[in-house]
Amino acid sequence: MSESPGVQAAPQEVWERPFVRAHQEWCSAFVLELRLRDVPGPVIGERLGEVEGHCTETGEPPSAAFGDPTDYAREIDAESSPERVSGVWAIAALGAGQVLAMLVGTDAIRHWASGEPLTYNPVQLGCLAVVAAALLCLPRVLRPLMAHPWVVGTALFAVVTAAGVGAAAAGGTSSTVVPVSPAVIAIGLFAVVLALSWLEYRELAGDSADDLVTSPLTPEPRANTAARRSGWSTFLPPLMIPIYYLAVGLLSWVFG
Repeated sequence: MSESPGVQAAPQEVWERPFVRAHQEWCSAFVLELRLRDVPGPVIGERLGEVEGHCTETGEPPSAAFGDPTDYAREIDAESSPERVSGVWAIAALGAGQVLAMLVGTDAIRHWASGEPLTYNPVQLGCLAVVAAALLCLPRVLRPLMAHPWVVGTALFAVVTAAGVGAAAAGGTSSTVVPVSPAVIAIGLFAVVLALSWLEYRELAGDSADDLVTSPLTPEPRANTAARRSGWSTFLPPLMIPIYYLAVGLLSWVFG
């Protein structure tokens, strides 16, 4: 690497490299497959740097030199044993927990506003379980979702919508009263959402600091732009569910 003596170049995210931008589709699929296999970001960057180095030397596109990006990612992952990270599945679990807490908590706010006890029946509990399963499966279906967004996305939307409609339709059937005040449930679950959001932020912040997909090759001049964007991308996702919880809770209180 050509650097001034005593000066160490800052790591550069691979997305800032002209090669990656020129072959965005191939590189994105390659990175996604290794991410889903919990390969650390710097290791992914090294593997992508090897691809870039080879293609730069030979003049071949990565599709011609290495074939299908998903298959190649699986191949090199099977041949090596990098230290694993659990970011994708951990964030999926935290997100599923937040959504379930929000669904029950906002329902509790509606009952709190109307002065009624919170009730659930087996059908409604089963629908909540379906929503939780769909959320936890997101990392597994992310690959086909990107390949066939309309087909897979429509199927996921249909499953979640059917669960919501089923829960609403079953609301008038025989239900069991939850032996806790709706106010306590609503406030307690909002605290749970905040705690899970904090854990999600910690997970994302850890990725931002230590698990970026950085290239070992000579940095390009635009290396700092990704770092300036990463703050919002880390900060905003954990806030979405708490904000939505408050917004839906307010509407449920006003119109409940």
